[in-house]
Formats: sequence, structure tokens, C-alpha cells
Amino acid sequence: MEFNVGVVGCGRWGSQHIDTLLKLKNQGFIGKIFACDIHPLRLKNLPKTLDGVYSEWHEMIQSEDLDLVSIVTPNSTHTSLGIAVLEQGLNVLVEKPIGSSLDEVRRLGKAAEESKGLLFSGYLLHHHSGFQYAKNLIQSQKLGRVKSIRYTKYSSRKKPDKADVIQNLASHAFSIIPDLLGTEQIPLFTLAMLLENQKPTSLDSASQAKFHMMYRDHEHLQPIEVEIQVAWGRESVSKLTVEGTKENLRIHFQRHDSIEQGTLHSGYRRVQTLPSNPPLEQQYRNILSAPSTTERPLATHLQTATLLEKATRLAQQWHQQNLEN
Repeated sequence: MEFNVGVVGCGRWGSQHIDTLLKLKNQGFIGKIFACDIHPLRLKNLPKTLDGVYSEWHEMIQSEDLDLVSIVTPNSTHTSLGIAVLEQGLNVLVEKPIGSSLDEVRRLGKAAEESKGLLFSGYLLHHHSGFQYAKNLIQSQKLGRVKSIRYTKYSSRKKPDKADVIQNLASHAFSIIPDLLGTEQIPLFTLAMLLENQKPTSLDSASQAKFHMMYRDHEHLQPIEVEIQVAWGRESVSKLTVEGTKENLRIHFQRHDSIEQGTLHSGYRRVQTLPSNPPLEQQYRNILSAPSTTERPLATHLQTATLLEKATRLAQQWHQQNLEN
């Protein structure tokens, strides 16, 4: 079966969506691809192999028979556009973050509950084969008790104007770490820092953020320490490390087909993981071929939004305290 997809927003990341869909079309998985953007120059520069382009999103979804609409627009528009598509009874993939606040996520979730369409979020690392492998290892306790998790995301790009380092770079961590641990807990934050050139700064100007958290391991009565570090303008890194009492594992998210497993003492071995597709491609495959099992519960979206709000509030408080001192 071939699927038809419409993409709203054709900027840097929207173009990645389109390229991925064209690859899937060449493989016979996608039928037709349509794109929409309010910028004429972007539309002019789109691949000529698309089946149609539009300057108005509502015209696209009313004119075409779509199985999925992907919202890849600026963060501030994610919720409103997602709700509008759901109100048309269509499945929608809303890029991360799906809302800029907990209230927005609640409104988007309510729209999904009242719609025939399904809501999917752009937290694509859930579809990374290494992440799924790590999740199975942790749940089967093959690593032993989880002692700590470290997530690092550095982007070589310069900080975009008005960009929020927490929403843009740290949000993946706040989505995948609770899923990795299989917990609904809201952890204790022990550190929340906003930095620019290693100096404290406000959220508006911050290009770096750092968080320390502690989850409770009720079974072993021990804490699980979590560290999240994100930054723009540094050598590109996207990595997650899990330390267990038996073994550790490392996921380099740029690799789509393997993880590293072992210990500092005995060394690390590379373990192949399947499927080996890039996570954005695998996300589309999962959503379109098995939508009902791929859709994540609203509670998980609310949990991520709660963590993002708490992290932002504590980081801003930390900055204010530094100003006062």
C-alpha cells in the first residue's frame, strides 16, 4: 500500500522531511508527496518530483487525499496547526516540541481525543534502533541496575535568532529518558543552568543548558542520576550513555545501525541493531504502516511538557539568583 503525505513548512528541517519522503517514494512506500510553505522562494526551490506545492495549508489538505500531514513550521505554530489538521479528521505528525506549554499540549491532546485523526510527535529518537535496543536491555535488566544516564546534544550550528535552547535541543532528552526508564515520575532537579560562553545568562540569549536530575529506583531503593547537556556552536555530538551495575551502553545517534556495549575495564564492543534506517525514515514507516500502535499516549506528551516547563522555570530562577548575587 502506498501512502500520501503533505508537509507544512519547507525550511531546513522540513526539507529533511521531504528528502526522506522522496526516498520512501522511490522505494514504493510513499505514493504522493505534497508540500506547503508561505515563502515563495522556498516553494520555487523544492524538488520538481513533488506531486504538488501550495502556499496555503488548508488548500492542500482540502484538495488532496492525505494519509498524514506533517507540521514542520516554527515552534510557536505547532499547536494551532496540529489542532486545525486534527479538526479535519486527518492524522498529523507535529514536530517537537508539540506545544510551547503544558496548556498547549493539553489542548492538542483534547483535539486528538475528539478527532478521527491520530496525533504523532516529532520526537524521532524513539524510533532509533539503538534506543529501542537500549530500552529492551534496561527492561530485561541485562545491564543490571541503572546507576546513571548522560545525554549530550551539541549542534555545530550557530544559535538561531530567538531560539530556545531548552525547547530546541533538550526536549528530545526529556522525552526519551522517561521512556527508557519506563517511568511516569517527575524527577528531582538538582541543577538547572543557562549559559553563554560558559557564563550565566537569560533564556533568550543562552546557547547552552545543563541539567542534573534524580529519579527514584523504587525496586532497589537507589537514585538514578541523570545529566543533560545541550549547546549550539560546538562540534556536533548526539550521544546517550547508560551506566549499569553490570554493563554500560553508549548510543551515538548519528549511527543508525549499532550501539556500544561493555565496561571501561573490559572495553566496549559494537552491537548491530535493527532496523538500520535513519530515525526520521523509520518514524514515517512506523506511523504509516502501524499508526494505532505507533501513537504514543497523551500522558507521555504531558509528561514531556511538564519536564520542559519545570526545567525552563528552574533555569530561569537560577539565572535570577545569579543576578541577585
